[in-house]
Amino acid sequence: MKDSRKKATVIVVSCLSGGSGKTTTVLNLASMLSERSKTLAIDFDPQGNLSQWLGCYDLSESATIAETVIPDDAIAITEIVRRALPTHSPLADLWLAPSDYSLTRAGELISTRPGREKFLSRAIKPILEEYDFVVIDSLPTKGNLTYNAILAADWIIIPTECTDKGVRGVISTINLIRELEEIDFKTPKILGVLPTKDQWSGANQTIMSRTAISSLQKKLAGVHIFSSLRYSTKVQRANHGSCSLEEAGFSKLAQPYCEIVEKLLTETDLNSNGSISQKEAIEYSYTN
Repeated sequence: MKDSRKKATVIVVSCLSGGSGKTTTVLNLASMLSERSKTLAIDFDPQGNLSQWLGCYDLSESATIAETVIPDDAIAITEIVRRALPTHSPLADLWLAPSDYSLTRAGELISTRPGREKFLSRAIKPILEEYDFVVIDSLPTKGNLTYNAILAADWIIIPTECTDKGVRGVISTINLIRELEEIDFKTPKILGVLPTKDQWSGANQTIMSRTAISSLQKKLAGVHIFSSLRYSTKVQRANHGSCSLEEAGFSKLAQPYCEIVEKLLTETDLNSNGSISQKEAIEYSYTN
């Protein structure tokens, strides 16, 4: 049973670059964490891919996460949370706050309101004692919705495809965190960067992937780089099967996500959710 004195650990998966593997990462982490304790996955991307992968195909007549953040007439998040589509694990305790295109309109409505960056944080506050983990999917672009997703979290995981574009997306994301911190927002701590879509030809890693990972290691100092997720059609098969790679039986491919879960659980056990600033927690240098 959840300890009512302890609030959920909130993790946002975010990168300011499309195709980074954000939603795949959320699906895997939320599924794996739910085997250990009660977990809520929040789809905060208007595309709604996470919602569809977890069983919500038609939300045209249902309230979504958008209705919990709209000004004036917001509803309680408890009214929209539902059990995720049953996964392959009998131990899973996974719940979903679904999303669809209506979230775009909600973002527009809050854009002129005071405290517009904290609407999601306020929406989830009443339920934080009901869950052990909350995992948030976010947009790949700057804007109020992305700010809301990031500022609602204790930790951030930054996935990125193994390309030069992906590296730039990571740097942009870290810069955004610093910008938010510089205007006195409490920002999430960086758990690490996850290289995705690592391409290999037989036993040989492609030059593009090798160069991207090397660039991340050189340009980011003090930021943990997880093992890379290899490009594989098995990833999409697992996504559309509404399960993690581990549940789908692809344990070797799932290793990077196992590393993330292990690090997250270790950090949580060490009570490391303090208010240390990003400037103190990490140091990095980069070239444009």
